[in-house]
Amino acid sequence: MTTLLSYWTPPRFSAAASPLLVDAVSALCVTSGSALDEGVTVADRLHVVVQVLADLGADAEGQPRRAVPRTAEPGALVDQLTVLGNDLVAADPDAEELDRVTRSLDALRAAL
Repeated sequence: MTTLLSYWTPPRFSAAASPLLVDAVSALCVTSGSALDEGVTVADRLHVVVQVLADLGADAEGQPRRAVPRTAEPGALVDQLTVLGNDLVAADPDAEELDRVTRSLDALRAAL
């Protein structure tokens, strides 16, 4: 997914999120118990995904959840997704949890 997003231009991130993307992010939020914000752009929805990965990583490490700051450059979301996805895997979450997240991220990639 991050390879795909690395080729995107700022207008693509600022476009309205499709219903498929909204559904995929909503499903991921249900997986983590995170809240879905009210943003409507692709970047808004991807920031929610970044936050979900951060929350799940913190849970797996037994650490408190922390808010991931928004960046002015939407392309930075690609880096955040990469780092937080790697952090989640390194935290060695429950196999069932990791499988649920993987399925949700697959649906998200298909929606993009």
